Formats: sequence, structure tokens, C-alpha cells
Amino acid sequence: MTRFTAQLTTQLDRLGAHGVRRGRRDRPPTLVAVAHGSRDPEALSTVTALLDRVRALRPGLPVRLGHIELNQPLLSDTLAVLRGEVVLVPLLLSRGYHIKRDIPDAVATAPHLTARIAAPLGPDPLLAEALDARLAEAGWRAAAPYRAAPHRAAPHRA
Repeated sequence: MTRFTAQLTTQLDRLGAHGVRRGRRDRPPTLVAVAHGSRDPEALSTVTALLDRVRALRPGLPVRLGHIELNQPLLSDTLAVLRGEVVLVPLLLSRGYHIKRDIPDAVATAPHLTARIAAPLGPDPLLAEALDARLAEAGWRAAAPYRAAPHRAAPHRA
């Protein structure tokens, strides 16, 4: 998490004091963090802590949350009340169905917005490292590296 926060800080440092790239507009776009949603209450508290960190690093940057499912606020509800320019940042680990369909569909229902959709968090080497660390904490022991059997060519037929 420390490395992820450092990476986030680096990206935010590229922005001006109010969260706007220097030389661009006077009003920053609203950053909409798009979380999947979960029945696990820890998921919501983790996303909230991340957004609190973003707000602390860039107090002039409007930051909102929208969930694809399972938690409130739903993404469609978040987008319905916003105006102007938004940048949706998927807090997702892959480029699956939610990236390809659900998020663009939600944006399509908000024609009053100028929206851009960022890439998902992963796949990223930092996520693989975090997964490896969590597995090790849980007692998982790495097996010997996988070695494929030597490839045997099919017999040549004349």
C-alpha cells in the first residue's frame, strides 16, 4: 500500500496546487473513483481511506465515489448530480466487463457531463507484489518454479 500511495502522490504532484494541470483550466475536473462494491464492510472503509488520502493531498480537487454494484452511492447516482468535466478512475484490477461495458454505459446515461475514463489499477506489478506479500502472510509457501515439459515436435510426414 505504501508503494501504491507513493505512486499516487507522484501522479498528483504533476498537478497544480488546485489539482489542475498547470496552464490548463481554472476549475479542476471532478475525480470519480469507481469501486466495484462489496458485501465486505472492510472494502468500503478501504476505498474511503484511499479517497481521504487523495483529498488530503489535493484539497482543491473535487473527489467523489461511485460503485458499480452492492454499495451506495451507485456510479449512475454519482454521475447524475455532477456537472462539468469528470475523470472516472476505476479502482479495478483488470480490463474486464465493468471497464468495457458498465462504466461506459453509466457515462452514456450522463450526457450532461464531459467524461474521460482512466485505465484500471491493474494489472500492475505493484498488485502482484502485494498479492505475493498477502499470500506469504497467510502462510503460503512458494513451490519450485514451474517448468514446462520440453516441447516435442510432431513427426515429420513426407
